[in-house]
Formats: sequence, C-alpha cells, structure tokens
Amino acid sequence: MAESMLTKQAIAHSLKTLSQDKPFDKISVGEISDNANINRQTFYYHFPDKFALLNWIYMNDLLLPNLSDLSFDNWDSKFYTVMKTMEDDKPFYINTIRHAEDYIRQYMLTNAESIFGKAIDILDENSKVSADERTFISRFFSHGLCGMIMEWAAGGMQTDCEVMTRYMKNMLVSCENAAFRYKNGELNV
Repeated sequence: MAESMLTKQAIAHSLKTLSQDKPFDKISVGEISDNANINRQTFYYHFPDKFALLNWIYMNDLLLPNLSDLSFDNWDSKFYTVMKTMEDDKPFYINTIRHAEDYIRQYMLTNAESIFGKAIDILDENSKVSADERTFISRFFSHGLCGMIMEWAAGGMQTDCEVMTRYMKNMLVSCENAAFRYKNGELNV
C-alpha cells in the first residue's frame, strides 16, 4: 500500500479515535495531527481541512466498498451493508452526523441523487420522464433515504439494520407497484 494511503488511513483513524469522546465540531486539525503522530503540514498535504477528511472517510469506508457494484438485484443487501458498517463504527458516525449534520446531509444527498438518477435512466427505457421529473424523483427519494439514515444515526441507531433494510425494501416494492399501475393506466397521479 502506498505511503500516502497509509498516512491518510492513520489520519482517519485519529479522527475516529478522537470522535469517541469529543464532538466533531470541537476537534481541531492540530488534535487530529497530534493523535496521528504527524505534524499539521502533513495533515494539510493530504487534506485541505477536517471536512475533506470526513468526506474521504465516508467515501472510502462507506460508499466505495459497499456501493461499487450496486444493482437492482442487490441494492437491499448493499443498503444493509452500509448501515452495518455505520453501526460497527457507531460512535464516529453518530458523532459526525450529530455535529456536522448539514455537511453530511449535503454529501449524502449529492451521492444518493446521482445513484437514483442513474436508476431512473435505466428504468425509463422509452424516455418518458422529462429532465425536470427525473430531477424531482431522484431528489424526492434521496431526501427520503438520506433523511431516514440520518435520523436513524442521530437517534443512536436503535432500530436493527435488518429491520431498516426490510422497511426500505417494502417501500421500494410499494413504489414499484404504484409505478407499474400508473404505467398501465390503473392509477392517476
């Protein structure tokens, strides 16, 4: 593994360790650097600020390993894996969602909108959905999904990951059934 990646991982581990006892918004770059046994300049060589570090952690720990081969057939198991990853590092994710909520919400929404947009493109094989409708639909589902994940985490992750996944799957099946009925003229919106 490249030295740069090892350093980034050490910095990320430092933030996660500090997040066990201190709110994210109260943790300084100096503390992260000291805890990682590096100087501040090394931190800034790898990340412009602690929010970029947070972005890197979410991307590398949550999104890339769990959503790289996302499909219609495996989305529920991927959703479960994301939630389980968060639950396994519960103090860090609860802390960052509670204390950097706006930043995390926007980060999650941006990624979710992209995923839902791609799904709509695949499902809309006859190009019946306008660009405005596509944007609205992807934003609607993104806000629902991200809102539920953030509420779940901010509330201490009380509901079991399997239960949350089952709820999400049931919602998707209901939406899929409604879309099918609408497409066949059985439902007016």
